[in-house]
Amino acid sequence: MKTLKSSHAVSTRYVRVGRPHSLKVCRAVQTADPLQVVLGWAGSSKIATEKLTVANDVATDVPVLVAAKDLPAGDAILQVPDSAWITADTAQKAAIGKYIGALEPWLQLTLLLLAEKGQPGSSLSQYISSLPSQPNSPLFWSNDELQVLEGTQLLESVMGYKQFFFEQYQSLDEQLFSPNRAAFPVERFSYSSFCWAVASVRSRLHAPLDADPVALVPLADALPHRRNANAAWKLKSAGLFGKGKVLSVEATRAVRKGEAVVMDYGPEKLDNALLLDHGVLDASSAKGGYSLTLTLPEDDRYYADKADILERNGLGASATFGLVRGQEPSLEMMGFLRLMQLSGSDCFLLESIFEAEAWSHMCQPVSAANEAAVCSAMMDGAREALARYSSSIDEDLALLRDGGVVAGSRQEIAVQVRLGEQEALDSLLGFFEGRAADLAGLEYYQERRLKRLGLMDEEGKTTYDSFFKDGIA
Repeated sequence: MKTLKSSHAVSTRYVRVGRPHSLKVCRAVQTADPLQVVLGWAGSSKIATEKLTVANDVATDVPVLVAAKDLPAGDAILQVPDSAWITADTAQKAAIGKYIGALEPWLQLTLLLLAEKGQPGSSLSQYISSLPSQPNSPLFWSNDELQVLEGTQLLESVMGYKQFFFEQYQSLDEQLFSPNRAAFPVERFSYSSFCWAVASVRSRLHAPLDADPVALVPLADALPHRRNANAAWKLKSAGLFGKGKVLSVEATRAVRKGEAVVMDYGPEKLDNALLLDHGVLDASSAKGGYSLTLTLPEDDRYYADKADILERNGLGASATFGLVRGQEPSLEMMGFLRLMQLSGSDCFLLESIFEAEAWSHMCQPVSAANEAAVCSAMMDGAREALARYSSSIDEDLALLRDGGVVAGSRQEIAVQVRLGEQEALDSLLGFFEGRAADLAGLEYYQERRLKRLGLMDEEGKTTYDSFFKDGIA
C-alpha cells in the first residue's frame, strides 16, 4: 500500500460546527475583528458587501461572515474583481518583484506576504493582519500532538511536507535571500516566518484559482469550511468584451439572515487531505478515508504495453484513488489493479488486436488467477497498513464516544482522522476478503466471449451439444 503525497501546504483555524443545515443565528461581534477590517477594506475598494456582516458563530464563538439578509439560492453573495486579487503579477509589482519572477506563483505569493507583513502603508496590510498568526495545520502541531497520528497516512504526508519546505527554504536562502540581503532581511525572511507564509497561502487557495491562475481573493477566502456548504466559488468573465474576471461567491441554497456563509474547501477531498492542505476538519460531516496510490512497476515485462493502455484511457502509470468506508473500489481502480497483475497466458489481451477494447476487459474480471492475485495483493497491503496504527478502530470509537479526548482539541481531530483512515482500510480488506471467497462465482473473460459467440448460455452451460446434434458441423 502506498500513500498519497499531496502538492499543497496548509493553514487556517479549525472550525467545529453544528449539525448539517442547522439554522443558528450568529451573535454580533462586540469588538474589532480582522474580518471586519477586511470587510471595511472591501467596501472602500468599491466591492459590494451589503449582503455580508460579521458575527460570532454560536457553536464556536469565532467571528465569521454571515448573511446580512435572507438570500435566495443562486444569489451572488459577493463578487471580487480580478483587480482586487493577490496574484503573481501583484508580487512582481512589489519591491521584491524583480527578484522573484522566475519562481512558481505560490512561492511568489509566499514571499510577497513576508515582504509586506508589518510594513506601514502596505496595500496588503489589512489582508495580512486578517490571517491567523498560528496555523492549525498538523505542520505546526507539537510532537505530543503528532504522536497521536502515529502510523497514519497523514503523519507520513506531514513529514514529507516538512522536508519539502525545509529544502525549499534552504534553496531560496542560498540562491536568493543571502545574495540580496537588503531586499530579504533575515528577521523578515526566517524559516519559521517562511513556513507561516507558505501555510497561509496554501490554506487560502481554492478552486478554480489554485492552479492556473493562482490567486488569493481577500474576503472571499475567509469563508469557513463545512461539508454541507451553502456557498461556492464561481469564476466569471467581466469587463469590456469579457476580458476581465470576477470571483463570485454564490449561494448554493437559500441562506437565512444571520446564518454563517460557508463553503466546502474540497468536495472530492478526504478529511486528512483537507486538514493537511487547509488546517480544517468538519466534525459534523466527516469524510474520513485513505488515499491509495497505485503505480505500475517499471520492471514489469509488459510495462510499455500496460502504460500505453492506461495513457489511452486518461490515466498515467501512477494513479491515486480515494478509499472511503462502505464504498466498493471504483471500476477504474479495479481495472488498474487487474492490469498491474496481468501475467502469463492472460497477457494475450495486450496484443494489438485488442487495443481498442483492452481497458474495457480490465474493468471486468479477466481470469480466476488474475482476480486472485488482485485480491491477495490488496489484502496483504491493507493488513500491513492497518498494523502500523497505534490504536484499533474499536479503541478510537471508544475514545470519541466516551469523552476520552477533549471536544474540539487537536487530539480529537487526530483521532477522527486516524479512525477514518482505519475504517477505509478495514472496509477495503473486507471487500477483497469477500471477493476472494467468491472467485468461483465471478464471470471471466473466456465465459463472456463464449456467450457472445453463442457457445455458452446464460446459465454457463455449453451449447456444443446442439451444435453437433443439429448437423451444423
